[in-house]
Amino acid sequence: MNLSSLKWVKVVTPPSDYQSRWAYSPKEIEEIGKENPIINSLHGLTIFPLGFKSEKASYPDAGDLMLLTQHAKITHIVEIVDSEPYKKGSHEKGLWFHRYVKIVWWKPEKNWEELPHREKILEFDISVRDGNPYQLTSFNSFIKKWGDGDNSLEAFKKHLVSKLVDL
Repeated sequence: MNLSSLKWVKVVTPPSDYQSRWAYSPKEIEEIGKENPIINSLHGLTIFPLGFKSEKASYPDAGDLMLLTQHAKITHIVEIVDSEPYKKGSHEKGLWFHRYVKIVWWKPEKNWEELPHREKILEFDISVRDGNPYQLTSFNSFIKKWGDGDNSLEAFKKHLVSKLVDL
């Protein structure tokens, strides 16, 4: 698994009235595909629109990888495939901004409740809930665990690959 472009993390919090506990599960992606142009292939290529509640959706560049966490579990690693967000729909605080993403890693066949807590995998705390994209290296807890030099992100990526392979 090549995580050389991994830079971002986003906490996904489905609203309490959402039809499923997990956003972007295989069933949810199938539902999204009924309303959006999407690729959901049996051959391992799945692209879907990832929702953001702010214009900070524009921060990641096309080609960047992003960890998605839900209910304190890592559920996806996705690659940003478009160059800028598009607006579609609204939520309680404003407009939704979307980016098309391709799934690079996930465990669709696994019961996600059984996935380990994200801190057990990441070995640092992500204490955000706003659904914006954050650079992994922007967390003090990341720097405390992995350092702030040029090699810190690379060391983290190697660690992450070893943890994800075992899931």
